[in-house]
Amino acid sequence: MHTSSRQGLGPPAVFVGRAEEVQRLGGMLRRVRTGVVYGLPGVGKSALSAAVAARYRGPVVHRRIRPGDTLDAVVDDVRRLLSEAPVAQALSDASRLEELALALEARRALCVLDDLHGLKPAERAALLEEVGGRLRQGALLATSREAVPRRASSPDRFELRLDGLPEPAARALWEQLDALYGPREGFDAAWDRSRGVPFLLRRAHAGDAGDDEPVRAALAALPPDERRLAAVLALSEVPLPARALQGVLPGGDAEETLRRLGARLLVETDAQGRHGVHDLVREALTSLLTPDEARAAHESLLALLEHEPLPAVVRVRAACRHLEALGRGRERADFIVEQAESLVRLGAAAELLSLLGSLPEALRTPEVRLARARALVRLLDLRRALAELLELRAALEATSASEEDALREDVGTVLVRVALFSLEVETCEKTLAAMPMPRQPEVFLQQLLAWAALRFFQGRLDESLEMLDSAAAASEDRRVLGWCAYARVLMLWIEGRDSELAEPLAQCVSLLEGAPLDSRGPMVTALSAGILSRLGRITEAEAALAKARERLGRLGAPRLALELDCISAWCLADRGERRAALAALRDTEARAEHAGYLFVRHLSRLGAGRMLLELGRRAEGLALLDVVESDARARGAHGLARAAEVARAVDVTRQVALPATVEPREVRPGVAARQRALAALHAAMQGDSVRVAGLLASLDSLARGEDFALERALGHLSRALLHQRAERPLDAQAAMEAAARDASVGEVDPELIPELARALAPRTALPQADAPGISDAVVVDARQHVVRTPGRTVSLAKRVLPRRLLYALARQPGRTLPKEACVRAMWDAEYDPRLHDNSLRVHVSFVRELLEGTSARVVFEDPGYRLDASEGFAFIGDETDSA
Repeated sequence: MHTSSRQGLGPPAVFVGRAEEVQRLGGMLRRVRTGVVYGLPGVGKSALSAAVAARYRGPVVHRRIRPGDTLDAVVDDVRRLLSEAPVAQALSDASRLEELALALEARRALCVLDDLHGLKPAERAALLEEVGGRLRQGALLATSREAVPRRASSPDRFELRLDGLPEPAARALWEQLDALYGPREGFDAAWDRSRGVPFLLRRAHAGDAGDDEPVRAALAALPPDERRLAAVLALSEVPLPARALQGVLPGGDAEETLRRLGARLLVETDAQGRHGVHDLVREALTSLLTPDEARAAHESLLALLEHEPLPAVVRVRAACRHLEALGRGRERADFIVEQAESLVRLGAAAELLSLLGSLPEALRTPEVRLARARALVRLLDLRRALAELLELRAALEATSASEEDALREDVGTVLVRVALFSLEVETCEKTLAAMPMPRQPEVFLQQLLAWAALRFFQGRLDESLEMLDSAAAASEDRRVLGWCAYARVLMLWIEGRDSELAEPLAQCVSLLEGAPLDSRGPMVTALSAGILSRLGRITEAEAALAKARERLGRLGAPRLALELDCISAWCLADRGERRAALAALRDTEARAEHAGYLFVRHLSRLGAGRMLLELGRRAEGLALLDVVESDARARGAHGLARAAEVARAVDVTRQVALPATVEPREVRPGVAARQRALAALHAAMQGDSVRVAGLLASLDSLARGEDFALERALGHLSRALLHQRAERPLDAQAAMEAAARDASVGEVDPELIPELARALAPRTALPQADAPGISDAVVVDARQHVVRTPGRTVSLAKRVLPRRLLYALARQPGRTLPKEACVRAMWDAEYDPRLHDNSLRVHVSFVRELLEGTSARVVFEDPGYRLDASEGFAFIGDETDSA
């Protein structure tokens, strides 16, 4: 496995007779970016692909697939080879395939995958379709002994079935072998047996006498030194240079031995001078080796792996394979634990988890189980990580061995962090309380931050801030000071105390901006982006977001990336991109829910509730915030529950009741537009038409698109109020219709604008319900299922659900009926906002239309609906037939 330069992966030294296929395959690959070369073993699939790769005008990465390889291991290896650095940990095969396609596209690279048949059928199809289907600039070329089925929806790919060489090309190959290794007779017999398969022709030229198993016969005749070297190459997962093989033959000459093996065509050399064996040779030799020979080969490979410059993941994988073959299980387990942190940093947590899972139960020590839990955290499988950490803690608590103290501390540190992520407040407190006094400064800092976060979750913010202040006052350590400032600014940001953010933000950035890449340092940049955005410093926020993404991309930590995505969504909201923010928050919420990262899920749901309120989808937003608050309180996270009340502050029905101010320097589009719309409403209630006109003129340039439909509707409502004060009913009606149209475009709750109009009307000299044309006499008759007003009778016989709602409201006019009671009256079911809210609004709209022009009206008042009616209203009930 190697990355090659522009010259690419080179064909073997003897490669003739394939010029037409090379030209054809190269041309096809320029037009269709995915191809597969099929053929029998030994027909030259790999050599042909290597020849095409040598002509490719761009980076080439090559990976040979071995039996037992999995899709994630293959794809992640290729991603690392392309980047020549650690890669972001992928959380699913779908995401890693997408990342590979993006990397190939970005570098216009060619990926050559040899022996695709080594993967499972579904994995082969996924590679060709999910990667190949995305390629426009990069390319994918695979070899396989077996066909990969197509479906009607499969993306384009070309296929080339490779046959044996025609006789003239086979004769040319024989002549070139003569030039390299000396003349040989017997071409005609070799041609009859091989039918042009290059591998068999080469074997025949090397002295194959025509036995049924020529490769086995040739290998069985090898002298000891050649056999020993061939055994090492057959059991190696990667090609090896001659210098690395010197130690295999103590006192011998590996290069001379390799030359003799090459002359017999039992060893192949690639374009970079590294040696390996053909699959047919590998299979035959492996079956011939005695246990002692295999053991010696594995020992030799284990020794040379320590010094060979291989990718770290490849080295660990190979070392584990050799240790397993040698029966050194305990050493293998310790080696995996020792390499765990390195694998995680390289984005190979999934491979680490697989290696740990392959250990027998007897070798799953507490250290192994802790490494497994850490891998699960890295893979954002926090539910399983929490369960396994709790089980491990209980097992360690059952023993009093003092040598386990350090391990207990490590388990406790990880468990506290996972419990905080999972909003398991009680577990976090219990674990922190049981942990000993930290012996190391880093552990002390982690425990301090955990205690501060816990107290904040518990609703004890002041206590948490005092704890941070005390720690900062007692320390001169930049990390302690910086992380205390970070914790403070994060809690104040969630709490909505924007005026207190600037100073601790500047402090934590100055102290932690240069934190190492393998720490949470990049999250300082990410959080600063969120806070700068909240403070209206949009340009700085965007630069900080870009920097955080670049650093986290190199770090490859899915959990930190999820946090960054949450912060980015909040930044979208500050830029006035409300719908995009809502979609991003819902996506982040779903991913966090799947991962068990309930803290980020909570922040995402808070943001989504806020966005729904800003968009005017009030009922949905309030219902979501109610659920968020209830869930947080049930988990003991009262501080997070309080954040739901902060989010409710953007409810427009609350905002209209407060004094309206306009900050001229406000640059956040959503805030600036809402300020002007509210100020225009207040000016309209005071009859200040000049101020209304000025505010609405400045609003027009801000409130464009669906994101600002509510603000535009509020502007029309301001005009309607002015027209009503001036007794221009037709103009007022036209303005209300315009408000309704804009509200509809933005999917604003249909009752919101009418409710605001009714709430604001008493503050102006508007006509009341006794105005001409409005009748007091409204009779709701549940016996006959009709509504009677002077000159009109409307039947409810065929409208079962609206009449049930109307009867429930009419029994208690003037009293708010909660949504739960409305749902029970209509459907005889328990209220679920996801199931019932939309239907309830539709039926409320019908009842409102039914009562239009009368003195009765249905009003939304949190948490439900109320029927307002004059003294002339009457309800005639019949309990036996009210449905």
